Amino acid sequence: MYFNKVKRRSILFHFLFWVIYFITNAYLWQTFDKTYNEITSYGLTRLPIKIIAVYINYYLLIRFFFQKRYFAFFCYFLFNLVLAGLVQTQISSHSFNYQTFTQYSLPICSVVILSSALVIVYQFLVKVNESKQLEIEKVKSELSFLKTQLQPHFLFNTLNNIYSLTLENSSLAGKSILQLSSLLRYVIYESEEDKVELQREINHLKDYIALEQIRFGSKLDLSFNISGSVAGKKIAPVLLMPMLENAFKHASNGMNEKIWITIDLIIKENTLYFTLENSVFREGKTQTQGAFTGIGLENAKKRLSLLYEVYTLESEHRGSCYHTFLTIPLS
Repeated sequence: MYFNKVKRRSILFHFLFWVIYFITNAYLWQTFDKTYNEITSYGLTRLPIKIIAVYINYYLLIRFFFQKRYFAFFCYFLFNLVLAGLVQTQISSHSFNYQTFTQYSLPICSVVILSSALVIVYQFLVKVNESKQLEIEKVKSELSFLKTQLQPHFLFNTLNNIYSLTLENSSLAGKSILQLSSLLRYVIYESEEDKVELQREINHLKDYIALEQIRFGSKLDLSFNISGSVAGKKIAPVLLMPMLENAFKHASNGMNEKIWITIDLIIKENTLYFTLENSVFREGKTQTQGAFTGIGLENAKKRLSLLYEVYTLESEHRGSCYHTFLTIPLS
């Protein structure tokens, strides 16, 4: 079905090209020779040789030019033009000389060169489109691979946290497993979409925070501030989670220290400003010098570079806290 549609479109294009060429050619010749249009067959008798020359040249383009055999193409190209000019002169003129040969050859040369230019431009546009499609497929493939990495990484971290709870309090471990089911539903199913509602991403962050609050209890001092209109805004799924995971990872050493995390999510016009700061336990200050590493965060950086042409991602150690700042455009 698709092939037939393309074939019909191609035939229609070729037909329109020759109709437009014939009308335009007749009009231009009329300005030089007032008797040109008195006999319609006068122009029609010249058309078959031109059509043959054009489609021979089209074959030469495919066979030699687009195969980068330029010298062979040039030789056959000249031979085609000369032969077509000789045949047309022999048919249309009672005498053969340089003047009549030039008179009948130049129109053939013009239409052959014009058609060559159109074919070359068309093939160039096809190649550009194919390159874009390949690039799109490559990006989609990379994003798909990153997503497949994200799910087991997230699950591993969360199960590790639940394991810690089972050593301390079995009832809390049971509650955390229920909380985990909601998180996994989002990560496994909803993250398959290219973009999700920003509110759903925020809810996912809140679910993860609730899971961590079960683990830390009163030791956790967390502030999550949202400013701006969330409605209608979309974002790549599970994009903010690695940074939140990183904050919890480096805020605690698993001991009884109190930790704090501050999250500011600001939507201004069509831009998201995401700022995250967390405390750093004393023994972990040297680790935070390279804190923005690991599968999840490397994954996040790669996804950002693939999904957004313009974005900002900064992270640094500031005294007793670790600071992460992200800006991305929202769709």
